[in-house]
Amino acid sequence: MDFDKLVAVYGELEKTASGNQMREILSEFFKKVSAEEINVIAYLTLGRISSEFDDINLGMADQMVLKAIAVAGGRDETKVKKLSKEKGDLGLAAEEIIKTKGRTLVPIGTLTVKEVFEKLHKLAGAEGSGSQDAKISILASLLQKSSPQGAKYLCRIVLSTLRMGVGEMTVLDSLAIAFTGEKKNKEFLENAYNICPDVGIIAGTIASSGLKGINKIGIRVGRPIKMMLCQRVENIEDIKEHIEGKIAVEEKYDGERIQAHKSKDKIILFSRRMENITHQFPDIITELNQNISAKEFVIEGEAVAIGKKGEFLPFQTLMQRRRKYDIEKYVIDIPVRLHLFDVLYLNGESYLEESYLKRIKVLEKIIKPSKHLVQAKRVITDDIEEVEDFFNHALEEGCEGIIAKSTAEDSVYQAGTRGWLWIKWKRDYSSEMKDTVDLVVVGAFAGQGKRSGGYGALLCAVYNEKDDSFETVSKLGTGFTDEQLEELPKMLNKYKLNHKSARVNARKEMKPDVWFEPRLVVEVLAAEITQSPIHTAAFDGEKGLALRFPRFMKYREDKKAEQATTAKELEQMWRKKR
Repeated sequence: MDFDKLVAVYGELEKTASGNQMREILSEFFKKVSAEEINVIAYLTLGRISSEFDDINLGMADQMVLKAIAVAGGRDETKVKKLSKEKGDLGLAAEEIIKTKGRTLVPIGTLTVKEVFEKLHKLAGAEGSGSQDAKISILASLLQKSSPQGAKYLCRIVLSTLRMGVGEMTVLDSLAIAFTGEKKNKEFLENAYNICPDVGIIAGTIASSGLKGINKIGIRVGRPIKMMLCQRVENIEDIKEHIEGKIAVEEKYDGERIQAHKSKDKIILFSRRMENITHQFPDIITELNQNISAKEFVIEGEAVAIGKKGEFLPFQTLMQRRRKYDIEKYVIDIPVRLHLFDVLYLNGESYLEESYLKRIKVLEKIIKPSKHLVQAKRVITDDIEEVEDFFNHALEEGCEGIIAKSTAEDSVYQAGTRGWLWIKWKRDYSSEMKDTVDLVVVGAFAGQGKRSGGYGALLCAVYNEKDDSFETVSKLGTGFTDEQLEELPKMLNKYKLNHKSARVNARKEMKPDVWFEPRLVVEVLAAEITQSPIHTAAFDGEKGLALRFPRFMKYREDKKAEQATTAKELEQMWRKKR
């Protein structure tokens, strides 16, 4: 397929402000794509060249892309840089440069989707001495063969800022419509995607084998499984309303959730975002090798930074381990302990459909506890007072709170699902009128006075799982340090859009000065949830929900936008406090 055919579709997607229209455009296009190329198309449409967990990094910053544009267009770098500043986007700068055909630009043949995909992989694989020049040369050669609009999207793909508003669920919806005729069949694709979060595999399978092939997709060690999520309640007593019988109550740690995969003596660690974080925790690898008696496994736990006496240290301390260099030094300076709480796969057998108690029994058999590898502390009870006692003790130990889990026969592991089998209860909930929520930044308002030249407030949203959209809930302007305010424009610039994202649901009167692609997640503490006619979160036809006196707490780099607090969660929190 000619790359320009794909580019034309991207142009349509970028212009549309309707999620349904976006799905219609994509599904019609998918019908015309060959089964051999649809996986490539699916990756590129999400601004990638592989699944998120494959750890393939194109490794090109703005300055390198700028140089490639200059080479391709026969322009001086300073002129390209100036144009980029004027346009506010390197993609638009590339489009303009290629359109005006610089003095050294000579069109060379037709650019195909296959060539783009293969050369971007070659670019990602360039390493060692001279790799930067090699990357610039490869991108420049692609730009020379591309159309002006193709150049725009090439640069955006390389910089992971496609700015079309397309998410994984948009692609799954569109694939379901294209190959089964009905959007409702997306449920089967989503179930498969939760176990195999590789949109290329899902696209290739549905195109070649239909739903029959999709339903055969299973666990593969080394490929992450989307993590099960928790619901929340507003009163600790409400846990009994949702979980009948015995409740397993586990400590909730302020750390990094890790899914560990072992096969053939190789261990891979994945984060909540399904990023490969193996290199950051060589100490955890050692502990798993020495203290888990299994040839093959997929297990989950929470890594927590610990002090000299074994006490829990804050999440921010653990985040210092997220680095590329000086790993061994930080292993010594910031030791961690992995608290294991689930087993999903063991020696060729899936445990996703097994009950919680069976999974925990299996976990107990394979783990040999050590100073840095233990099971999550838990109690199993049907007494809510005992649950509360355990909660209070967990807070004294330095935990965030507790997670209550069903022990019923149907207490399966619901990959990628936020169901009522797991319920979290945190320290923040125990204080009336205070709720900690994770919000997605979708816009910003220009600063005034002291904040002039930057952003005065951010427009934040919750996630609507049903519609795959983001609904506005609050302006956020307090809690930031001066340094954080200064960094915000730089941090958000790559997500800037010239119009509202099709996945953002905002009232017409809500007009921030800048719109962003929903990517950045922030943790926010608010005084209360209230109704508001200007926000769309859990909108009832007249009013939505809003946060009063929201305050920024921290960035949630460990969460994707789709893992933020949902509109349904927020509505449940609001109803409980009325």
